[in-house]
Amino acid sequence: MPEQPPYNLILADDDRTIRNLLSLQATHHGFTPVTAKNGTEAIALIQDSVDVILLDLHMPEMDGFDCLHYLTKNHPHIPVVVLSGETDAAAAMKAVKLGALDYLTKPFDLDELFTTLRNAKKLSRVQRENQSLKDSISPSSATTDVIAHSEQMTRILNQAKKVAQLDSSVLLTGESGTGKGVLARYIHSQSPRADMPFITVSCPALPRELLESELFGHEKGAFTGALKKRIGKIEAAKGGTLFLDEIGDLPIDLQPKLLNVLQDRVFQRVGGEQSIPCDIRIITATHIDFDEKIRSKDFREDLYYRISVIPLELPALRERPEEILPLAKHFLDRVSNQREQPLTKIDPSAAEKLMQYHWPGNVRQLENLIERASAFCENNTITADDLIGKINQTPTNETSITGLAGQPLAEIEKCAIQQTLTLYGGNKAKSARKLGITEKSIYNKMKRHGLMP
Repeated sequence: MPEQPPYNLILADDDRTIRNLLSLQATHHGFTPVTAKNGTEAIALIQDSVDVILLDLHMPEMDGFDCLHYLTKNHPHIPVVVLSGETDAAAAMKAVKLGALDYLTKPFDLDELFTTLRNAKKLSRVQRENQSLKDSISPSSATTDVIAHSEQMTRILNQAKKVAQLDSSVLLTGESGTGKGVLARYIHSQSPRADMPFITVSCPALPRELLESELFGHEKGAFTGALKKRIGKIEAAKGGTLFLDEIGDLPIDLQPKLLNVLQDRVFQRVGGEQSIPCDIRIITATHIDFDEKIRSKDFREDLYYRISVIPLELPALRERPEEILPLAKHFLDRVSNQREQPLTKIDPSAAEKLMQYHWPGNVRQLENLIERASAFCENNTITADDLIGKINQTPTNETSITGLAGQPLAEIEKCAIQQTLTLYGGNKAKSARKLGITEKSIYNKMKRHGLMP
């Protein structure tokens, strides 16, 4: 049988009658409650699914104040609503100062109580999503703004708006730094799931053992160090969107488990036996060529078809030069607002350099460059001298082997591979296609010529 949904409300009160009443009412109001008779039990019940805690201030063993102090220090993302006696207004205010979101006095109005708890639940979801974003992507990238001044990006944006209304899996492809994460968040923001969590997992960021637990969660005792049950990102994304970045790096032995999620909409925690239903939309992204991955048996073909129901490819920044200056201005305006300083301008000399450069690191490289230049420029104006790094070198927009006539073929091959890799930002798949060879071949040639990073 499917496992019961994880509880999202902890009711802590030493009065059994009140606990039972509140538990019954909470169920009727859409919560999944669990009860505790003191602060010690409440703390032991905390898990990732908890959205809000209702805490009586006066309980035996660990009272509400001690419990609140522990919660605000160790679980600041979980809102706490406190209950106090009718004559304990001072105690309630003390609790608010300690970090409680709100307080109600006994006897309380049930409608008022559950309105407060629902508001706390919404706050908890927002805080959880924000924390997930901080853990998953840089703060400067946490935006749903998509700049579309080129024909390619306008077309992709229109497709993304249509795709957002569906629940089909989306595979975003393109070179590193092209904005796949931003587009994924945009799709989520335009979808019926927009008010629910958007959770990001970077597949290459964790070793295999940790990645499995990160995605699927684990039961207590599932492995050494698993001291309590933990829900994974799939469970945390309930009702919302799970974004799997660099899906091509998902270990082969975890791929059947993800396939099961996509096919049957169920999963099992690590160390668990019960099938847990999941209601999520999955968006994936990669910069690799899946053909070679599938040929080398490093990626399941059936999983590839499941994740790529709707493929969208983001063009490299050098392929949409009309967006370079609008993007630069967008990043500059955002940095100025964050630093609460006057808007910075880009003078013509800097603009010319930006337009000439081939941007191997794409939009991410442009964003970093603008942020750095704005920190060092004078008179709120970025000039060409403020553009530090390779951008101030002679621009290279096309692969060229001019001057290699008469050189050994091995040297010509090495130079061609090196310059093509530079042109495509280190992307082996696109470089291989440009050179008319397979990704496996370019890998072997890079190894032979000492070009491996």
